[in-house]
Amino acid sequence: MQGGPTEPSAIDLAAINAEWPLIAAELDLLDAEIRMLYAEDHGGPTVLDWRRVRRAESRVTQTAADLAARQREHVCQPSRLVEVRMSADCVYGCKVVACQDCGAEQVSHRAAYGCPDGASVAA
Repeated sequence: MQGGPTEPSAIDLAAINAEWPLIAAELDLLDAEIRMLYAEDHGGPTVLDWRRVRRAESRVTQTAADLAARQREHVCQPSRLVEVRMSADCVYGCKVVACQDCGAEQVSHRAAYGCPDGASVAA
């Protein structure tokens, strides 16, 4: 058995930070839904309760769309890529790198390791 729980990496924290507006919107929706359940047991929901739920649903939808648009527009910059582990798919010892901004991972094949895929990229 290995040691205890590990701390989240910088990439994990960046991914959480990027998704935080959506997480917050979903928590607001959950709060509005809980208020509705409470209202059911205390005379029924008011117009304000229904409006709160509709606004929270709308915020979740808009925030999710904004997040998806930002991820679609993002292009990983080489200066923001960090090595995270060795590739399990490449026998030449090439590395897996991850973007510090979006967390996307890719294999970085290197001709210096003797990797033929790296040689074709360098050409």
